[in-house]
Amino acid sequence: MENTTAANRRQHKRILISSPTKVAAGADEYSGRILNISAGGAGIQLDVQLKDHSQIKVNIQDLGMIPATVVRKMQDGVAVKFQLSEEKEQKFIEMVENIVQEKRKNGETQVAV
Repeated sequence: MENTTAANRRQHKRILISSPTKVAAGADEYSGRILNISAGGAGIQLDVQLKDHSQIKVNIQDLGMIPATVVRKMQDGVAVKFQLSEEKEQKFIEMVENIVQEKRKNGETQVAV
């Protein structure tokens, strides 16, 4: 069986950004920073640790609150997977791509594979 690295398991390219956000976990809301984003999920820096499999909502610039699940803890935050229906996912991908294109014009992002 062939070893699979994280890079070739990814369905979507990650975009490295640094964008302030709010994360809602139940009745609590936390300030954080999106460190990277793709159509499938994001890495979010937070001052609190959320449990794996927690259901949260992430405020994405120009998109609103997006439902997500915490898939793993990181040293300074969490990695999340967005929870979107198939029809909403395509629209979300287009919106993320538009944000990325705008940030690239301003020299604000890098693409990670």
